[in-house]
Amino acid sequence: MKFFLTLDIGTTSVKVCALDESFRIHKRVGIEYALISKNNRVELEPGIYIDAVSRGISEVAEEIGGGRVIGISVTTQGETLIPIDACGNALYNAVVWLDARAAEQAEQINGLIPAEQFYMRTGIPECNGLCPISKLLWFKQHEAGIYEKTQYFLLLEDYIILHLTGRFVTEKSLLSTTGYFDITTDSLWTGIFDKLGLDSGKIPTVMDCGEIVGGILPDVAEKLGLSKEIKIVTGAMDQVCGAIGAGNFKSGVVTETTGTALCIGITRKSAPVQAEYNVPIYRHYTRNLQLLLPVCMTAGMALKWFKDVFCAEEEKKAAQDGESVYDYLVDLAAKSPPLSNGIITLPYFSGSLQPLNAPDCRASFSGVGLHCTKPDFIRSILEGVGYMLKENVVMLENITGGRVERIISMGGGARSKLWCEIKSNIMGIPVEVYPESETASQGAAMLCAVAVGVYGSLVEAFEQVQTEAAAFIPQPDTAKQYKKGFDKYLTAQKQMHDA
Repeated sequence: MKFFLTLDIGTTSVKVCALDESFRIHKRVGIEYALISKNNRVELEPGIYIDAVSRGISEVAEEIGGGRVIGISVTTQGETLIPIDACGNALYNAVVWLDARAAEQAEQINGLIPAEQFYMRTGIPECNGLCPISKLLWFKQHEAGIYEKTQYFLLLEDYIILHLTGRFVTEKSLLSTTGYFDITTDSLWTGIFDKLGLDSGKIPTVMDCGEIVGGILPDVAEKLGLSKEIKIVTGAMDQVCGAIGAGNFKSGVVTETTGTALCIGITRKSAPVQAEYNVPIYRHYTRNLQLLLPVCMTAGMALKWFKDVFCAEEEKKAAQDGESVYDYLVDLAAKSPPLSNGIITLPYFSGSLQPLNAPDCRASFSGVGLHCTKPDFIRSILEGVGYMLKENVVMLENITGGRVERIISMGGGARSKLWCEIKSNIMGIPVEVYPESETASQGAAMLCAVAVGVYGSLVEAFEQVQTEAAAFIPQPDTAKQYKKGFDKYLTAQKQMHDA
């Protein structure tokens, strides 16, 4: 049996997985690390990433047999930036994507480049202090010595590939959230470098997703217990790999991840940006496709807030029983009928970005009567997130001109049968949950498998995935009730926005 290794490098942990040719995970290892946070700065010593990756690969290789691994691909968070000298040495801590030190530089960029032009070129609705283009300008203005010594500014995937191959490269999906990648030309936006007095030569060779970078360095292979014949393949940023692994690279499919936030993704053929919608647009694994990704800032976080403020008794009981408090809350929510006895929740605890662009608005509960109970409030939060999902899917249908036929649910919220049922009835279409949650790792493995010639295309590769998805089908009577509930949700939203 042959294996692909995938390295999924997140904000606070690395996941190393070994997948077979049907993309079943045979071994996974997770290694956590702590970020260095102070004020608005968030960093990590770059060697920690290498140590975590090396430990994870060694453990997986020992378990499955390193000689059976034929390819490695990497998927990472976007935006994390590491300046590297000509010998491949890090000159500064990794500036993690959460780092907001470059807010002043973002203002300078916004003063030079109109927001609509920035969005039309990059697919990023606004330039802020999190954008790597802002951080490049920060290095030039505040760490001029580091800037001058830097041969290349690498993103996190690039840095890991450098360690494995000795080559300085980057890839287009990962670049699409930097603020210096032009989605209209599928290349670096050299004009923004010129406008800001930055050197575009400090960005390494740009490759496509799922492209062979080269072989593994012999000494690295020996240290990790791997074959020296392994090929290292570019992956894609984690959101794109997650979409690939879930089959979201064709029309009619939406993926939604209900975690702290609600992230929604739909694939469309590449098209000009429609500025009125203000939706983040990522370059997909191929130039011909784009991944539209509206984000709602509070989803599971809304439930956590309610738990923290009002559910001390449930937390105590869950701890005593060794159970998840969220399971207790969902069990309570099941005692409330559809529409939560009249309560409508607008779950905008951190504002709204899409489709209502109102970052300063806040959450509300309406329709509360003396008859309402704790289960009603909990269910109304679950329903509010479902309504938020629907309004964004309606927006995406308007943008793409297509009809969404199925939703694939991922993240912590997908583990709740009740929440999936609520979403399906609100949407009026099936909601599916795959048994394997590591869709980003599966997507990276699929890119690797196509690159090394095991499969001819991602479509062929995805056909090998044993999905066995659990499907939640809308019930006509309940769906009819939720159609009225959604109308009330939109009315409450309008009243809040007009106030």
